[in-house]
Amino acid sequence: MEGSWEGFLDIIDLNQDTRQKAELKTLIEFPLAQPKKYLLIGLFDCITCIYGSEKCIWWYEPSCINGKNIRNPYTKIISKADLKYLQGLWERIAGDYILFLPEEFNTKVDTIGEEEFIGVCLIKYSQLLLKTHDANEVLYLYLNE
Repeated sequence: MEGSWEGFLDIIDLNQDTRQKAELKTLIEFPLAQPKKYLLIGLFDCITCIYGSEKCIWWYEPSCINGKNIRNPYTKIISKADLKYLQGLWERIAGDYILFLPEEFNTKVDTIGEEEFIGVCLIKYSQLLLKTHDANEVLYLYLNE
């Protein structure tokens, strides 16, 4: 599955040096795009290993898009206690990305589009977790030093 998403790194607006350092792995697969509780618990375990604390979830809905610009994305800090909330969100915006970012995520990011936003976040944090827009996988994107 990793190969099927490898081209994604080419569309997130990374400069050539950063692109050469960028890696992508499929972290968790969600069969039939269903956010089963045990899979989400595994996701939170991975989030804790990667970031070391509760995370900030980022996503957007059409009301946040001004032309092609993302403005004021929705954010919420969640933990394992919020599994039902995340399941509902996952199903409600199945066709969109969800980024799992560090709790100190700065919501004042203004970019041209969602892929560019993902690239900006990858550069800023050196790693991120991303629910794919088809909701079948969570990817781990990171920069090698």
